[in-house]
Amino acid sequence: FGRWRELLAEPAPSADLAYSMAIWHYARGIALANTGDVAAARAERAALVPLKANDKVLSLDGGDYPASTLLEIADALLAGEIGLASEDLGTAITQFEHAVAVQDSLPYTEPPFWYYPTRQSLGLALLRAGRATAAEQVYRKDLEQYPHNGWSTYGLIQSLEAQNKNAEAAEHRSHFAMMWSLADVELSASRL
Repeated sequence: FGRWRELLAEPAPSADLAYSMAIWHYARGIALANTGDVAAARAERAALVPLKANDKVLSLDGGDYPASTLLEIADALLAGEIGLASEDLGTAITQFEHAVAVQDSLPYTEPPFWYYPTRQSLGLALLRAGRATAAEQVYRKDLEQYPHNGWSTYGLIQSLEAQNKNAEAAEHRSHFAMMWSLADVELSASRL
């Protein structure tokens, strides 16, 4: 929820927990990219990447838990966030598209293996790139899978407004107001 400073204050997990260490580097990298420290975010990504092929991570792979696949998503998302922070929207979009494709390959489970729909990040990058029609399609696809997702509904509203589809945006805004009425986070995009 955008609590970047709190996240950065979290201690590292035990070094022998390779998967946990990789997720820690991912989370720190996301926080650093979102606070403008792109160089440090790149360093966190550099620490994450070799952990994707770590024997301890690979030993977790199986039908019950696709650890290396999840780290592939983490890596692509972090690379995308670094792209956004660097105003390299082409890289951000490419990396987020990869994260979406990998997430789509995961088997269905409740709760899902990855903690949020990665299309929320892709839609944001497309909007920032001025590609509102493509962002609209991304958000609509996400809402097929997660029909009452407030984050994607908010992104859909933004993409419709960017295309001057104001009547349809107003309909979705009404639905969003209802679904978000008890939230304690105010949105400015489909992800923080």
